[in-house]
Amino acid sequence: MQIQPIHQDPSKHRDSAARHALQSWKAPVIAGWIALASSPGFAGSPPQGPTQVQPRPIVIPNRTLDPHELKELELKNSKRRNLDAANAARKRVIDDETNKLLILARDLKAKADRIGSGALTTTMVREAEVIEVLAKDVQEEMKLTVSAE
Repeated sequence: MQIQPIHQDPSKHRDSAARHALQSWKAPVIAGWIALASSPGFAGSPPQGPTQVQPRPIVIPNRTLDPHELKELELKNSKRRNLDAANAARKRVIDDETNKLLILARDLKAKADRIGSGALTTTMVREAEVIEVLAKDVQEEMKLTVSAE
C-alpha cells in the first residue's frame, strides 16, 4: 500500500534550473536598492558635506496691517525679546553659581589634601554642606526655562 500526499503544491515541483533563475535575480536587485538608497540625491539619505543654514525669506504682506494687528505683532515681539532676555539672565546666574561652586570645591579639596587622611574638621563639613546646597540650587535652576506657554 502506497501513501499519497493529499495536497500537492505544483510550485514546489519546479525544476532546479527554474528555481536557480528565480533566486539569481534577488542579489543584483537588492544591491541596486542599496546603491540607490546610499546615493547623495536619494531623499531618505542624510545630506553629504557641510550643511548650510538658509536664511529665512523676508515676508512682505500683500496688505497693510491695521493698527490692532500692528499692536498685537509688536506685543508678540516684545514678549519674545523679554523671554530671551530672561533666559539670558538665567544663564548668567547659572554660570556665576557654577563658578562659585567650582571655587568652593577646589578650596575644600585643597584643605582636605593638606590634612591628609585625618578626620575632617567641622568647618570643612559645613563647607561641604554649603557646596551640596549650592549644587542642588544650580541643578534646579538648570531645569527651569522661561517660555511663552
